[in-house]
Amino acid sequence: MTDRSDGRVVLELTGVSRQFGAVRALTDVDFDCRAGEVHALVGENGSGKSTLLGIASGFVEPDRGSVRIDGQPLRTDSPALARKLGLAMAYQDGSAILAEPVKNNLYLAAPPERRPPYWRRKKWARQLLLEFDLDIELFPDVPVGFLTFAERQLFEVAKALVTEPKVLLLDEPTTALGPHEVEALHRTVVACRREGMGVVYVSHRLPEVLEIADRVTVLRDGRNVGTFDAREVSEPELVSLIVGRPFEAAFPVASPRYQRREEVLVVDGLQGQTFGPVSFTLETGEIVGVAGAEGNGQQQLFDTLAGRTPPKAGRVDCRGKDLALISTHGTVESGIMLLPGDRKREALMTVLGVRANATIQSLRRFAAAGVLRRRLERRTVAELVHRLSIRTPSLEQPVEFLSGGNQQKVSVSRTFLREPAVILAYEPTQGVDVGSRFDIYQALRMKADEGAAVLVKSSDPLELAGLCDRVLVMSRGQITEEIPGDELDEHRIVEAIVRGPGRSRSARSPLGVAMPKAPSQVGSP
Repeated sequence: MTDRSDGRVVLELTGVSRQFGAVRALTDVDFDCRAGEVHALVGENGSGKSTLLGIASGFVEPDRGSVRIDGQPLRTDSPALARKLGLAMAYQDGSAILAEPVKNNLYLAAPPERRPPYWRRKKWARQLLLEFDLDIELFPDVPVGFLTFAERQLFEVAKALVTEPKVLLLDEPTTALGPHEVEALHRTVVACRREGMGVVYVSHRLPEVLEIADRVTVLRDGRNVGTFDAREVSEPELVSLIVGRPFEAAFPVASPRYQRREEVLVVDGLQGQTFGPVSFTLETGEIVGVAGAEGNGQQQLFDTLAGRTPPKAGRVDCRGKDLALISTHGTVESGIMLLPGDRKREALMTVLGVRANATIQSLRRFAAAGVLRRRLERRTVAELVHRLSIRTPSLEQPVEFLSGGNQQKVSVSRTFLREPAVILAYEPTQGVDVGSRFDIYQALRMKADEGAAVLVKSSDPLELAGLCDRVLVMSRGQITEEIPGDELDEHRIVEAIVRGPGRSRSARSPLGVAMPKAPSQVGSP
């Protein structure tokens, strides 16, 4: 495919400002995207990204400033005019009619002059999906509501591309995607760039941004703090620009209170369907990371420790008590709390408010003679909302309307209403903006400083290096190496993951015996 970039500006916003009540969402923002480039837009939740996209797409009218699409002015807040001028947008929450099949949604999205005869729309839809190369199952007759979340997100991109736009806006296009789907999306984005399309790529996943983007613009508090060549800016530099403080200050320092630690969790020879045997200990006041390529038993290990799936063999001792690990209720009562990776499906009741979600596991704390003391409950949750910097208009706000970062902080708040000995945090910052990440790091460190042991599984080596006191590396279902705190850095963790299974001088069982080499038949490489 030939490169059709000619450097012309296909989207230009000049001096754009917008205020909602007392909140100033954007202040004198300039932004442009050129033909044949991917221009990333990054910033914390509340930085103004969504408002900027809304103005560019004609859904939001600016208080001041102007918008031009392919050189033509967008004189009114009209999505139809924006589309006519050559702009298309793939929405984060989707815009398809879920009850209608794929073929009908594509047919309705296409301009009338590009629609095939109505009776040929099935074959036409199948051909389009093949051309877009988005790795979507080719079932044009299936209602969009029957697609997986990942397929819906990719379909949203396909629906935007049907209009053959000059500029494409992608709003958090990878939040529901795994690595394979992200790769498929990026192939399509690269193809669009080669065809001369301008792509505005909004994401909080900075590694993906730096991989795909040509330029990066950072918004903070509604202002443009700079536009940078993606090849010349690092992830730590971007983080510093986004949050307005040095990257090194992002990770909290451990309290000296627990210099002399005590064992709080002993795992000895634990084995499940796809992992084991594994042996390790956790001590009071420490945060221990779990690293490794996906599919090497980490999820199953956490599920077993949380009582979600029974172990095949081995022993787990918490606070000196041998655990059966046969129910989640039993493990919570024994002092182990899980923060699941999929907060919406596994942690939160999204239709309920912040208060109800925060206290659901601690209602006895607020009860007297069987009667719930609402005033005490509300006061306690209000203090937590302030302490954890949860942004919510009220304690009764349904969590489904909060940002991903604030949803996760509501989930984390539950650990402050109990006194767990161990917190299992599985991908605690997945789908979370940069600013909220640091609030979550601070919250986990606060719990460690209160005496809990925190076990963190993360796919981000930089996060593990900055947050943890030591890191366990898993491969093929076993712990193959332990990296002590004085050796922790991103490169050391990646090196241990890439090196794979083998005998390590520091990966030892609670009895002090070196861990055996992992058998090749357990888990995946």
